[in-house]
Amino acid sequence: MPASLAAFTRRAVLALAVAAGLAATPPALAQGTKTLNWGTAADVDTMDVHIAGTVASWVIYQMVYETLLTTDKDMKLRPGLAESWKQEAPTVYVLTLRPNAKWSNGRPVTADDVIGSLQRITGVEMNPQGVAAAKTEEEKKKASQRIASYWGRQFGVIKSMTAPDARTVRVELEKPHTPFLPALAHITAAIIPMKEFRDGSYDPTKELMGSGPFMVTGHKPKEGWTLVRNPYYWRTGYPKVDTLNVLIIPDEAARVAALRDGRIDYAGFANPDIGRLVANDKRLVVDAQNTTNYYRVDLNALGEKSAFKDKRVRQALDLSLDRDAMASIVFAGEGKPDYPVPGAFGKQACRDTDAYRLPRAQRLEKAKQLLAAAGKPSVDAELIATSADPIYARIAQVMQQNAKQVGINLHIQQMPVAEYLNKVFTKGEFDAALSWLAGYTDPSMVVAWWNPKFAVWNTVFHEYVPALADALEQLKSTPDGPQRDAELASICRQIEDGANILALVSKVDFVVHRSDLMDIRLDPVSGSSNTYQYVAEFASKH
Repeated sequence: MPASLAAFTRRAVLALAVAAGLAATPPALAQGTKTLNWGTAADVDTMDVHIAGTVASWVIYQMVYETLLTTDKDMKLRPGLAESWKQEAPTVYVLTLRPNAKWSNGRPVTADDVIGSLQRITGVEMNPQGVAAAKTEEEKKKASQRIASYWGRQFGVIKSMTAPDARTVRVELEKPHTPFLPALAHITAAIIPMKEFRDGSYDPTKELMGSGPFMVTGHKPKEGWTLVRNPYYWRTGYPKVDTLNVLIIPDEAARVAALRDGRIDYAGFANPDIGRLVANDKRLVVDAQNTTNYYRVDLNALGEKSAFKDKRVRQALDLSLDRDAMASIVFAGEGKPDYPVPGAFGKQACRDTDAYRLPRAQRLEKAKQLLAAAGKPSVDAELIATSADPIYARIAQVMQQNAKQVGINLHIQQMPVAEYLNKVFTKGEFDAALSWLAGYTDPSMVVAWWNPKFAVWNTVFHEYVPALADALEQLKSTPDGPQRDAELASICRQIEDGANILALVSKVDFVVHRSDLMDIRLDPVSGSSNTYQYVAEFASKH
Protein backbone atom coordinates (compact mmCIF):
# COMPACT_ATOMS: atom_id res chain seq x y z
CA MET A 1 0.00 0.00 0.00
CA PRO A 2 1.45 3.44 -0.91
CA ALA A 3 2.48 5.55 2.11
CA SER A 4 -0.03 8.27 1.26
CA LEU A 5 -2.88 5.75 1.05
CA ALA A 6 -1.79 4.08 4.26
CA ALA A 7 -1.74 7.44 6.02
CA PHE A 8 -5.16 8.29 4.65
CA THR A 9 -6.56 4.95 5.81
CA ARG A 10 -5.07 5.35 9.26
CA ARG A 11 -6.51 8.87 9.61
CA ALA A 12 -9.93 7.62 8.51
CA VAL A 13 -9.82 4.86 11.12
CA LEU A 14 -8.82 7.42 13.74
CA ALA A 15 -11.72 9.70 12.82
CA LEU A 16 -14.19 6.84 13.01
CA ALA A 17 -12.73 5.68 16.31
CA VAL A 18 -13.03 9.10 17.88
CA ALA A 19 -16.59 9.49 16.62
CA ALA A 20 -17.52 6.11 18.06
CA GLY A 21 -15.85 6.82 21.39
CA LEU A 22 -13.56 3.79 21.15
CA ALA A 23 -11.28 5.17 23.89
CA ALA A 24 -14.06 4.49 26.36
CA THR A 25 -15.25 1.24 24.74
CA PRO A 26 -12.37 -0.66 23.13
CA PRO A 27 -13.14 -2.54 19.91
CA ALA A 28 -13.66 -6.29 19.95
CA LEU A 29 -10.33 -8.07 19.99
CA ALA A 30 -9.22 -11.29 18.36
CA GLN A 31 -9.04 -14.34 20.58
CA GLY A 32 -5.77 -14.39 22.50
CA THR A 33 -5.23 -10.64 22.22
CA LYS A 34 -3.37 -9.15 25.17
CA THR A 35 -4.59 -5.86 26.65
CA LEU A 36 -3.42 -3.45 29.33
CA ASN A 37 -5.40 -0.59 30.89
CA TRP A 38 -3.57 2.47 32.20
CA GLY A 39 -5.12 5.15 34.38
CA THR A 40 -3.56 8.60 34.12
CA ALA A 41 -4.54 11.89 35.74
CA ALA A 42 -4.80 14.16 32.70
CA ASP A 43 -4.94 14.28 28.92
CA VAL A 44 -2.45 15.99 26.63
CA ASP A 45 -2.66 19.78 26.63
CA THR A 46 -1.90 19.84 22.89
CA MET A 47 -1.39 17.18 20.24
CA ASP A 48 1.90 18.76 19.15
CA VAL A 49 4.76 16.84 20.76
CA HIS A 50 7.23 19.65 20.04
CA ILE A 51 5.50 22.34 22.06
CA ALA A 52 3.71 20.66 24.99
CA GLY A 53 5.11 21.51 28.41
CA THR A 54 3.25 19.17 30.77
CA VAL A 55 4.27 15.78 32.12
CA ALA A 56 0.74 14.52 31.47
CA SER A 57 1.35 15.17 27.77
CA TRP A 58 4.88 13.80 27.75
CA VAL A 59 3.99 10.38 29.19
CA ILE A 60 1.26 9.86 26.58
CA TYR A 61 3.51 10.93 23.69
CA GLN A 62 6.08 8.36 24.81
CA MET A 63 3.67 5.57 23.92
CA VAL A 64 3.80 6.62 20.25
CA TYR A 65 6.87 8.76 19.54
CA GLU A 66 10.58 8.11 20.04
CA THR A 67 13.65 10.22 20.68
CA LEU A 68 17.12 9.68 19.25
CA LEU A 69 18.54 8.90 22.69
CA THR A 70 17.16 7.97 26.09
CA THR A 71 18.59 7.34 29.56
CA ASP A 72 19.14 4.32 31.80
CA LYS A 73 18.80 3.70 35.55
CA ASP A 74 22.12 5.47 36.15
CA MET A 75 21.06 8.59 34.22
CA LYS A 76 23.48 7.67 31.44
CA LEU A 77 22.59 8.13 27.78
CA ARG A 78 21.61 5.03 25.85
CA PRO A 79 20.34 4.32 22.32
CA GLY A 80 16.88 5.30 21.21
CA LEU A 81 16.10 5.72 17.52
CA ALA A 82 19.83 6.23 17.11
CA GLU A 83 21.59 2.90 17.64
CA SER A 84 24.93 4.68 18.09
CA TRP A 85 26.53 8.12 18.20
CA LYS A 86 29.95 9.69 18.41
CA GLN A 87 31.43 13.12 18.96
CA GLU A 88 33.97 13.74 16.20
CA ALA A 89 34.99 17.17 17.50
CA PRO A 90 33.93 19.53 20.32
CA THR A 91 31.14 20.82 18.08
CA VAL A 92 30.43 17.85 15.78
CA TYR A 93 28.15 14.88 16.48
CA VAL A 94 27.33 11.95 14.21
CA LEU A 95 24.28 9.78 14.94
CA THR A 96 23.45 6.50 13.21
CA LEU A 97 19.80 5.42 13.03
CA ARG A 98 18.56 1.89 13.63
CA PRO A 99 18.34 -0.01 10.32
CA ASN A 100 14.89 -1.44 11.09
CA ALA A 101 13.18 1.65 12.57
CA LYS A 102 9.92 2.40 10.77
CA TRP A 103 6.92 4.67 11.10
CA SER A 104 3.56 3.09 11.86
CA ASN A 105 2.71 3.28 8.13
CA GLY A 106 5.70 1.08 7.29
CA ARG A 107 8.02 3.74 5.86
CA PRO A 108 11.62 3.61 7.18
CA VAL A 109 12.76 6.36 9.53
CA THR A 110 15.41 8.36 7.68
CA ALA A 111 17.99 11.04 8.33
CA ASP A 112 15.67 13.49 6.57
CA ASP A 113 13.05 12.86 9.27
CA VAL A 114 15.63 13.67 11.94
CA ILE A 115 16.93 16.82 10.28
CA GLY A 116 13.41 18.06 9.52
CA SER A 117 12.25 17.42 13.09
CA LEU A 118 15.22 19.28 14.62
CA GLN A 119 14.69 22.14 12.17
CA ARG A 120 11.05 22.34 13.21
CA ILE A 121 12.00 22.42 16.90
CA THR A 122 14.75 25.02 16.56
CA GLY A 123 13.14 27.16 13.89
CA VAL A 124 16.21 26.85 11.67
CA GLU A 125 15.74 28.70 8.35
CA MET A 126 12.38 30.05 9.45
CA ASN A 127 11.59 33.64 8.62
CA PRO A 128 11.93 35.41 12.02
CA GLN A 129 8.53 37.00 11.53
CA GLY A 130 6.82 33.73 10.72
CA VAL A 131 4.31 32.74 8.07
CA ALA A 132 2.76 36.20 7.77
CA ALA A 133 6.05 37.68 6.56
CA ALA A 134 6.64 35.01 3.91
CA LYS A 135 6.22 36.29 0.36
CA THR A 136 5.98 33.11 -1.69
CA GLU A 137 3.97 29.96 -1.20
CA GLU A 138 7.18 28.00 -0.71
CA GLU A 139 8.34 30.44 2.00
CA LYS A 140 4.97 30.15 3.72
CA LYS A 141 5.20 26.36 3.65
CA LYS A 142 8.70 26.36 5.14
CA ALA A 143 7.76 28.90 7.80
CA SER A 144 4.68 26.94 8.86
CA GLN A 145 6.73 23.76 9.24
CA ARG A 146 9.08 25.25 11.83
CA ILE A 147 7.83 26.30 15.21
CA ALA A 148 10.94 27.32 17.20
CA SER A 149 9.91 25.29 20.26
CA TYR A 150 11.09 26.39 23.68
CA TRP A 151 13.06 23.13 23.78
CA GLY A 152 15.23 24.15 20.84
CA ARG A 153 17.27 26.41 23.11
CA GLN A 154 18.51 23.36 25.00
CA PHE A 155 20.32 22.16 21.85
CA GLY A 156 22.65 25.15 21.70
CA VAL A 157 23.01 26.85 18.31
CA ILE A 158 23.03 24.42 15.40
CA LYS A 159 25.30 25.56 12.59
CA SER A 160 24.49 22.82 10.10
CA MET A 161 22.86 19.41 9.72
CA THR A 162 23.67 17.01 6.89
CA ALA A 163 22.81 13.44 5.93
CA PRO A 164 25.84 11.52 4.55
CA ASP A 165 23.36 8.69 3.90
CA ALA A 166 19.77 7.73 4.78
CA ARG A 167 20.74 6.44 8.24
CA THR A 168 23.38 8.98 9.26
CA VAL A 169 22.94 12.50 10.62
CA ARG A 170 25.85 14.88 11.12
CA VAL A 171 25.19 17.87 13.37
CA GLU A 172 27.62 20.74 13.77
CA LEU A 173 27.09 23.34 16.51
CA GLU A 174 28.39 26.89 16.43
CA LYS A 175 30.23 26.32 19.71
CA PRO A 176 30.60 23.47 22.24
CA HIS A 177 27.37 22.69 24.07
CA THR A 178 27.63 19.86 26.61
CA PRO A 179 23.86 19.28 27.07
CA PHE A 180 23.25 18.78 23.33
CA LEU A 181 23.03 14.99 23.54
CA PRO A 182 21.05 14.96 26.83
CA ALA A 183 18.57 17.37 25.22
CA LEU A 184 17.89 14.79 22.51
CA ALA A 185 16.68 12.36 25.20
CA HIS A 186 13.58 14.35 26.14
CA ILE A 187 10.27 13.60 24.43
CA THR A 188 9.93 17.21 23.29
CA ALA A 189 12.79 16.33 20.91
CA ALA A 190 10.75 13.48 19.39
CA ILE A 191 11.35 12.65 15.75
CA ILE A 192 8.26 12.97 13.55
CA PRO A 193 7.59 11.69 9.99
CA MET A 194 8.60 14.65 7.85
CA LYS A 195 7.59 13.25 4.45
CA GLU A 196 3.99 12.84 5.62
CA PHE A 197 4.12 16.19 7.39
CA ARG A 198 5.22 17.96 4.23
CA ASP A 199 2.72 16.26 1.92
CA GLY A 200 -0.13 16.99 4.34
CA SER A 201 -1.09 13.39 5.13
CA TYR A 202 -0.01 13.90 8.77
CA ASP A 203 -0.72 16.94 10.93
CA PRO A 204 1.21 16.91 14.25
CA THR A 205 -1.15 19.50 15.71
CA LYS A 206 -4.11 17.17 15.28
CA GLU A 207 -2.82 13.60 15.49
CA LEU A 208 0.00 11.38 16.72
CA MET A 209 2.09 9.26 14.34
CA GLY A 210 5.39 7.84 15.44
CA SER A 211 7.88 4.99 15.33
CA GLY A 212 7.28 3.87 18.92
CA PRO A 213 5.60 0.71 20.23
CA PHE A 214 2.00 1.88 19.83
CA MET A 215 -0.20 3.75 17.36
CA VAL A 216 -3.49 5.56 17.95
CA THR A 217 -6.84 4.16 16.86
CA GLY A 218 -9.09 6.21 19.13
CA HIS A 219 -9.08 9.35 21.25
CA LYS A 220 -11.90 10.94 23.19
CA PRO A 221 -10.53 14.19 24.73
CA LYS A 222 -10.33 14.16 28.53
CA GLU A 223 -11.72 10.61 28.59
CA GLY A 224 -9.17 8.31 27.03
CA TRP A 225 -7.17 6.79 24.19
CA THR A 226 -7.07 3.46 22.42
CA LEU A 227 -3.58 2.46 21.34
CA VAL A 228 -2.68 -0.69 19.42
CA ARG A 229 0.66 -2.26 18.66
CA ASN A 230 2.72 -0.66 15.90
CA PRO A 231 3.26 -3.62 13.54
CA TYR A 232 6.48 -2.00 12.28
CA TYR A 233 8.08 -1.34 15.67
CA TRP A 234 11.81 -2.05 15.43
CA ARG A 235 11.97 -4.34 18.52
CA THR A 236 10.98 -7.77 17.28
CA GLY A 237 8.33 -9.33 19.51
CA TYR A 238 7.39 -6.05 21.19
CA PRO A 239 5.26 -4.57 22.55
CA LYS A 240 4.13 -7.54 24.60
CA VAL A 241 0.48 -6.46 24.46
CA ASP A 242 -1.73 -5.78 21.46
CA THR A 243 -3.83 -2.99 22.94
CA LEU A 244 -3.18 -0.29 25.52
CA ASN A 245 -6.29 1.49 26.74
CA VAL A 246 -5.58 4.84 28.40
CA LEU A 247 -8.26 6.10 30.79
CA ILE A 248 -8.12 9.74 31.91
CA ILE A 249 -9.03 9.70 35.62
CA PRO A 250 -8.21 13.05 37.30
CA ASP A 251 -9.40 12.07 40.78
CA GLU A 252 -6.86 10.14 42.82
CA ALA A 253 -9.46 8.17 44.81
CA ALA A 254 -11.16 7.19 41.56
CA ARG A 255 -7.85 5.83 40.20
CA VAL A 256 -7.38 3.77 43.35
CA ALA A 257 -10.94 2.42 43.02
CA ALA A 258 -10.30 1.54 39.37
CA LEU A 259 -7.18 -0.38 40.38
CA ARG A 260 -9.10 -2.29 43.03
CA ASP A 261 -11.94 -3.32 40.74
CA GLY A 262 -9.66 -4.17 37.81
CA ARG A 263 -10.75 -1.47 35.36
CA ILE A 264 -7.11 -0.39 35.15
CA ASP A 265 -3.91 -2.38 35.62
CA TYR A 266 -1.59 0.47 36.61
CA ALA A 267 -1.62 4.18 37.41
CA GLY A 268 0.66 7.01 38.49
CA PHE A 269 0.38 9.09 41.67
CA ALA A 270 2.15 12.10 43.21
CA ASN A 271 0.68 11.59 46.69
CA PRO A 272 3.31 10.11 49.06
CA ASP A 273 0.47 8.61 51.12
CA ILE A 274 -0.45 6.23 48.31
CA GLY A 275 1.44 3.34 49.93
CA ARG A 276 -0.63 3.68 53.09
CA LEU A 277 -3.87 4.08 51.13
CA VAL A 278 -3.48 0.77 49.30
CA ALA A 279 -1.59 -1.18 51.98
CA ASN A 280 -4.55 -3.45 52.76
CA ASP A 281 -4.71 -4.77 49.17
CA LYS A 282 -1.85 -7.19 48.58
CA ARG A 283 -2.54 -7.23 44.86
CA LEU A 284 -1.42 -3.59 44.60
CA VAL A 285 2.32 -2.97 44.41
CA VAL A 286 3.71 0.55 44.86
CA ASP A 287 6.97 1.55 43.16
CA ALA A 288 8.62 4.87 44.07
CA GLN A 289 10.66 6.42 41.27
CA ASN A 290 13.15 9.12 42.15
CA THR A 291 13.49 11.97 39.68
CA THR A 292 15.62 15.01 38.97
CA ASN A 293 12.45 17.06 39.50
CA TYR A 294 11.80 18.97 42.71
CA TYR A 295 9.26 21.17 44.40
CA ARG A 296 10.17 24.84 44.50
CA VAL A 297 8.92 28.21 45.68
CA ASP A 298 9.18 31.30 43.44
CA LEU A 299 9.80 34.63 45.18
CA ASN A 300 8.89 37.85 43.40
CA ALA A 301 11.99 40.04 43.22
CA LEU A 302 10.55 42.55 40.73
CA GLY A 303 7.04 43.46 41.87
CA GLU A 304 6.86 46.86 43.52
CA LYS A 305 4.36 45.53 46.05
CA SER A 306 6.13 42.24 46.62
CA ALA A 307 7.16 41.46 50.19
CA PHE A 308 10.26 39.82 48.72
CA LYS A 309 11.53 42.65 46.54
CA ASP A 310 14.36 43.14 49.06
CA LYS A 311 16.94 40.39 48.52
CA ARG A 312 17.63 40.17 52.24
CA VAL A 313 14.03 39.18 52.93
CA ARG A 314 14.26 36.47 50.28
CA GLN A 315 17.48 35.20 51.81
CA ALA A 316 15.88 35.17 55.25
CA LEU A 317 13.00 33.01 54.05
CA ASP A 318 15.46 30.60 52.42
CA LEU A 319 17.40 30.25 55.68
CA SER A 320 14.23 29.72 57.70
CA LEU A 321 13.10 26.65 55.77
CA ASP A 322 13.44 23.25 57.40
CA ARG A 323 13.67 21.01 54.36
CA ASP A 324 14.30 17.89 56.46
CA ALA A 325 11.05 18.45 58.33
CA MET A 326 9.28 19.11 55.04
CA ALA A 327 10.49 15.77 53.62
CA SER A 328 9.45 13.95 56.79
CA ILE A 329 6.08 15.61 57.44
CA VAL A 330 4.80 16.08 53.90
CA PHE A 331 6.41 13.16 52.13
CA ALA A 332 6.57 10.57 54.89
CA GLY A 333 10.30 10.19 54.34
CA GLU A 334 9.95 9.35 50.62
CA GLY A 335 11.27 12.73 49.52
CA LYS A 336 14.61 14.33 50.40
CA PRO A 337 15.80 17.93 50.71
CA ASP A 338 16.77 19.02 47.23
CA TYR A 339 18.99 21.62 45.60
CA PRO A 340 19.08 23.85 42.52
CA VAL A 341 21.36 21.13 41.08
CA PRO A 342 19.10 18.10 41.76
CA GLY A 343 20.45 15.53 44.18
CA ALA A 344 19.55 12.72 41.74
CA PHE A 345 22.57 13.72 39.64
CA GLY A 346 24.86 12.74 42.49
CA LYS A 347 26.63 16.12 42.46
CA GLN A 348 27.80 17.85 45.65
CA ALA A 349 27.10 21.30 44.21
CA CYS A 350 24.82 23.48 46.38
CA ARG A 351 25.13 21.26 49.46
CA ASP A 352 27.69 23.54 51.08
CA THR A 353 25.67 26.74 50.84
CA ASP A 354 24.41 28.25 54.11
CA ALA A 355 20.76 27.28 53.62
CA TYR A 356 21.80 23.61 53.69
CA ARG A 357 25.13 23.54 55.57
CA LEU A 358 24.48 25.59 58.70
CA PRO A 359 22.74 24.07 61.75
CA ARG A 360 19.14 25.23 61.96
CA ALA A 361 19.71 27.43 65.00
CA GLN A 362 22.41 29.37 63.16
CA ARG A 363 20.25 29.67 60.07
CA LEU A 364 17.38 31.14 62.08
CA GLU A 365 19.66 33.66 63.80
CA LYS A 366 21.19 34.73 60.50
CA ALA A 367 17.69 35.11 58.99
CA LYS A 368 16.62 37.41 61.82
CA GLN A 369 19.75 39.51 61.33
CA LEU A 370 19.00 39.88 57.62
CA LEU A 371 15.44 41.06 58.35
CA ALA A 372 16.73 43.54 60.92
CA ALA A 373 19.27 44.88 58.41
CA ALA A 374 16.42 45.29 55.90
CA GLY A 375 14.47 47.25 58.52
CA LYS A 376 11.73 44.61 58.45
CA PRO A 377 11.85 42.51 61.63
CA SER A 378 8.30 41.43 60.80
CA VAL A 379 7.06 40.68 57.26
CA ASP A 380 3.61 39.74 55.99
CA ALA A 381 3.47 37.90 52.68
CA GLU A 382 1.05 35.86 50.61
CA LEU A 383 2.02 32.31 49.64
CA ILE A 384 0.10 30.84 46.70
CA ALA A 385 -0.53 27.09 46.80
CA THR A 386 -2.72 26.10 43.89
CA SER A 387 -5.61 23.71 44.36
CA ALA A 388 -4.22 21.52 41.56
CA ASP A 389 -2.40 19.25 44.00
CA PRO A 390 -3.01 18.86 47.76
CA ILE A 391 0.76 18.47 48.22
CA TYR A 392 1.20 22.21 47.69
CA ALA A 393 -1.04 23.05 50.64
CA ARG A 394 0.91 20.67 52.87
CA ILE A 395 4.24 22.19 51.85
CA ALA A 396 2.79 25.65 52.42
CA GLN A 397 1.79 24.77 55.97
CA VAL A 398 5.31 23.60 56.85
CA MET A 399 6.78 26.74 55.26
CA GLN A 400 4.34 28.87 57.24
CA GLN A 401 5.50 27.31 60.51
CA ASN A 402 9.18 27.61 59.56
CA ALA A 403 9.01 31.25 58.44
CA LYS A 404 7.07 32.37 61.51
CA GLN A 405 10.11 31.54 63.65
CA VAL A 406 12.08 34.40 62.08
CA GLY A 407 9.26 36.93 61.78
CA ILE A 408 7.90 36.20 58.29
CA ASN A 409 4.14 35.66 58.39
CA LEU A 410 3.02 33.68 55.36
CA HIS A 411 -0.69 33.82 54.53
CA ILE A 412 -1.60 30.78 52.42
CA GLN A 413 -3.82 31.45 49.43
CA GLN A 414 -5.24 28.56 47.39
CA MET A 415 -6.58 29.30 43.92
CA PRO A 416 -7.42 27.55 40.64
CA VAL A 417 -4.52 26.83 38.29
CA ALA A 418 -5.61 29.33 35.63
CA GLU A 419 -5.72 32.18 38.15
CA TYR A 420 -2.36 31.12 39.59
CA LEU A 421 -0.72 31.06 36.15
CA ASN A 422 -2.04 34.50 35.34
CA LYS A 423 -0.93 36.08 38.61
CA VAL A 424 2.52 34.50 38.71
CA PHE A 425 3.74 34.12 35.14
CA THR A 426 1.75 36.76 33.26
CA LYS A 427 1.20 39.66 35.64
CA GLY A 428 3.84 39.02 38.28
CA GLU A 429 1.36 40.13 40.97
CA PHE A 430 2.33 37.89 43.88
CA ASP A 431 4.77 37.48 46.77
CA ALA A 432 5.56 33.77 46.78
CA ALA A 433 4.18 30.81 44.82
CA LEU A 434 4.72 27.06 45.04
CA SER A 435 5.39 24.88 42.02
CA TRP A 436 7.87 22.26 40.85
CA LEU A 437 10.78 22.23 38.43
CA ALA A 438 11.85 19.58 35.92
CA GLY A 439 15.52 18.61 36.23
CA TYR A 440 15.92 16.77 32.91
CA THR A 441 19.11 14.83 32.17
CA ASP A 442 21.96 17.31 32.67
CA PRO A 443 22.57 19.80 35.53
CA SER A 444 23.08 22.73 33.17
CA MET A 445 19.60 22.20 31.71
CA VAL A 446 17.86 22.92 35.01
CA VAL A 447 20.03 25.74 36.39
CA ALA A 448 19.69 27.48 33.02
CA TRP A 449 16.27 28.72 34.19
CA TRP A 450 17.97 31.10 36.66
CA ASN A 451 18.72 33.31 33.66
CA PRO A 452 15.30 34.84 32.93
CA LYS A 453 16.43 36.03 29.48
CA PHE A 454 16.99 32.38 28.57
CA ALA A 455 14.03 30.96 30.49
CA VAL A 456 11.47 33.64 29.50
CA TRP A 457 8.72 32.09 31.68
CA ASN A 458 10.05 33.87 34.81
CA THR A 459 10.88 37.29 33.39
CA VAL A 460 8.10 39.03 35.36
CA PHE A 461 9.45 38.01 38.76
CA HIS A 462 13.09 36.89 38.44
CA GLU A 463 15.95 39.36 38.71
CA TYR A 464 18.47 39.29 35.85
CA VAL A 465 22.03 39.01 37.18
CA PRO A 466 24.63 39.44 34.40
CA ALA A 467 27.41 37.60 36.25
CA LEU A 468 25.15 34.61 36.88
CA ALA A 469 23.89 34.62 33.29
CA ASP A 470 27.50 34.59 32.05
CA ALA A 471 28.38 31.71 34.39
CA LEU A 472 25.38 29.70 33.23
CA GLU A 473 26.34 30.23 29.60
CA GLN A 474 29.93 29.18 30.27
CA LEU A 475 28.70 26.03 32.03
CA LYS A 476 27.01 24.83 28.86
CA SER A 477 30.39 24.66 27.10
CA THR A 478 32.29 22.92 29.91
CA PRO A 479 32.67 19.12 29.65
CA ASP A 480 31.66 17.01 32.62
CA GLY A 481 34.47 16.78 35.17
CA PRO A 482 36.15 18.64 38.05
CA GLN A 483 36.10 22.03 36.30
CA ARG A 484 32.37 21.73 35.62
CA ASP A 485 31.73 20.69 39.23
CA ALA A 486 33.61 23.80 40.41
CA GLU A 487 31.54 25.98 38.08
CA LEU A 488 28.35 24.39 39.41
CA ALA A 489 29.41 25.12 42.99
CA SER A 490 30.03 28.78 42.11
CA ILE A 491 26.65 29.00 40.38
CA CYS A 492 24.98 27.53 43.48
CA ARG A 493 26.45 30.28 45.63
CA GLN A 494 25.16 32.93 43.23
CA ILE A 495 21.73 31.30 43.14
CA GLU A 496 21.60 31.31 46.94
CA ASP A 497 22.63 34.95 47.02
CA GLY A 498 19.74 35.93 44.74
CA ALA A 499 17.26 33.65 46.54
CA ASN A 500 14.75 34.08 43.72
CA ILE A 501 13.74 30.46 43.15
CA LEU A 502 14.17 28.17 46.16
CA ALA A 503 14.55 24.43 45.73
CA LEU A 504 12.66 22.55 48.43
CA VAL A 505 12.36 18.75 48.30
CA SER A 506 12.67 16.07 45.64
CA LYS A 507 9.60 15.08 43.65
CA VAL A 508 9.03 11.34 43.78
CA ASP A 509 6.70 9.67 41.30
CA PHE A 510 4.69 6.66 42.43
CA VAL A 511 3.38 3.90 40.18
CA VAL A 512 0.84 1.40 41.49
CA HIS A 513 0.15 -1.78 39.53
CA ARG A 514 -1.96 -4.90 39.91
CA SER A 515 0.63 -7.65 40.33
CA ASP A 516 -2.00 -10.28 39.56
CA LEU A 517 -2.88 -8.63 36.25
CA MET A 518 0.44 -7.47 34.81
CA ASP A 519 4.24 -7.43 34.95
CA ILE A 520 5.90 -4.02 34.86
CA ARG A 521 9.44 -2.69 34.48
CA LEU A 522 10.49 0.68 35.91
CA ASP A 523 13.85 2.37 36.47
CA PRO A 524 14.60 3.59 40.01
CA VAL A 525 15.28 7.11 38.70
CA SER A 526 14.07 9.26 35.81
CA GLY A 527 15.44 12.49 34.43
CA SER A 528 13.09 13.07 31.51
CA SER A 529 9.70 12.18 32.99
CA ASN A 530 10.01 8.91 31.07
CA THR A 531 8.52 6.75 33.81
CA TYR A 532 6.95 4.40 31.27
CA GLN A 533 9.89 4.17 28.86
CA TYR A 534 9.75 0.35 29.05
CA VAL A 535 6.05 0.19 28.19
CA ALA A 536 6.82 -2.17 25.30
CA GLU A 537 7.95 -4.69 27.93
CA PHE A 538 4.85 -4.43 30.12
CA ALA A 539 3.06 -7.78 30.04
CA SER A 540 -0.59 -8.63 30.63
CA LYS A 541 -1.73 -11.58 32.77
CA HIS A 542 -5.37 -11.22 31.74
